[in-house]
Amino acid sequence: MENANKKISFKIGLGVIFLLLSAIGISSCTSTKELRYFNDLPDSATIHLPAMPQEERIVQIGDRLDISIGARDEAAAEVFNRYGGVPTSGAASGGTSSGSRGNSETAGYLIDYDGDVEFPIIGRVKAQGLTSRELKDTLTKLVTPYLKEPLVSVKFMTFKFTVLGEVKAPGVFNLPMQRTTLLDALGQAGDLPHSAKRSIEIYRDYNGQRIITRIDLRKKDILYDPNTFIIRHNDVIYVQPRGSRLFSEEARVYMGLITLFISTLTLIITFSNRY
Repeated sequence: MENANKKISFKIGLGVIFLLLSAIGISSCTSTKELRYFNDLPDSATIHLPAMPQEERIVQIGDRLDISIGARDEAAAEVFNRYGGVPTSGAASGGTSSGSRGNSETAGYLIDYDGDVEFPIIGRVKAQGLTSRELKDTLTKLVTPYLKEPLVSVKFMTFKFTVLGEVKAPGVFNLPMQRTTLLDALGQAGDLPHSAKRSIEIYRDYNGQRIITRIDLRKKDILYDPNTFIIRHNDVIYVQPRGSRLFSEEARVYMGLITLFISTLTLIITFSNRY
């Protein structure tokens, strides 16, 4: 009779433990739909999206520009391609392309804290708030009295953004390209793991405005909005962890304890039945 009661108690204990394990497993599981991007797109083999406008980047304080000035008289033009006696672009560096030094912290013209860039002879030029094309036009007018048929080129040397939080490879990224999408940025950071929320935040300090934009990657809206789909220079993308991640970690601990409890209980009952 006593052995029968022990067997009944053991079966009840196993049933309770099985229910606990099932509850933990169900609670820690994540729906596949919650992990997919753009869930509300139509179920079609081909989806046509509207053209995304190509907005020109604005020069900001701290930007480094590759500026080269050419003319018929190469010796005269070379003066404008030196900043503090150091060549700043391919036009005056013995044939070395500016792209080979695109990541150098000393190459190019740095936009100072007043938003200016400084040149020999023509002095300080206001660059902040201009596009590269507008700055090119301004410099062309300023050097025309000193050079015959000047040819000016203005390019941004890097494009920087930061990805933080629940991504596979967080960090600061500097790219040579001048146009980057949100998907490109997340791809650089290794994409989002299952433990990350699909709702992210973009912290933007651009052209005198500081804003925080919350984005739901499960919605198609960002594919139509250039302000969210196109990343700006110095953007910070923050990805939050899912609330279930902590629960899942705790669940693994609890399941380990329950497994240990089951093993111990089995041993106790086995020895009790023998003796």
